[in-house]
Amino acid sequence: MVKKFLMKKVTSGLSASTVTHMKCCVAGVLNVAMDDEVLKVNPAHRLGKIFKTRQVKDDIEPYSKDELVQLMEAFQEFFPEHYPMALTLARTGMRIGEVVALQWKDIDFKKRHIHIQRTFSRDKLGTPKNGKDRYVDMSNQLAKVLAQLKEVRKAEAEENGWKRKPKWIFINKVGNTIDINHWRKRVFYKVIEKSGLKKIRIHDLRHTYASLLIQAGESLTYIRDQLGHHSISFTVDIYGHLTPGGNKAAVDGLDDEEM
Repeated sequence: MVKKFLMKKVTSGLSASTVTHMKCCVAGVLNVAMDDEVLKVNPAHRLGKIFKTRQVKDDIEPYSKDELVQLMEAFQEFFPEHYPMALTLARTGMRIGEVVALQWKDIDFKKRHIHIQRTFSRDKLGTPKNGKDRYVDMSNQLAKVLAQLKEVRKAEAEENGWKRKPKWIFINKVGNTIDINHWRKRVFYKVIEKSGLKKIRIHDLRHTYASLLIQAGESLTYIRDQLGHHSISFTVDIYGHLTPGGNKAAVDGLDDEEM
């Protein structure tokens, strides 16, 4: 029953770390049952690792650059009010909880970077994953779109009679933060369906961002910093296999000169 429960969570799209944490919680509860002699053994201890170290690679379903363009165009056509949020996900590799938690004070338009200081997880505001804040670069396109959105928010505040512009960048019709589950089901998946693209998770936009940077020749160190990974080894483990062909120029340099 415990294994069936956890595997159901895996197939529902929860991350490896979340399911592993759930397993630990279940094991802790069952340990109490053992202490009370309700159980003789803890079935959670027999499961071993739910995820293999490199299983994450198999879960990566990035879009190509053309597919990403198609998705962004679909947002502009069917849900234009949500296009800035979708573009932020696509151009920064931020986690959905980090994007929803963005405030206007986090954006530096002169330096063209975003300060990630908080995240929403299960509707609760907290610190980013790994407990560290970070800065991510903004592309020119994203900076322009967010600057335009800022002016739109000012106009919305006046039209709705709000005393001031909401501090949150991405809001619903009443000025509150976006509900992630609602956005996923009623916006993100709807756009994918209308676009005719293969279905991916919101988190796969993060993988798409990383894979496109790799294809552009960007270093894994830079990608690690942008994504907020705790170590370069973690970044290599997830995305190293996407590096196209390795550095052939380097090994070619080892060859003898042709006579």
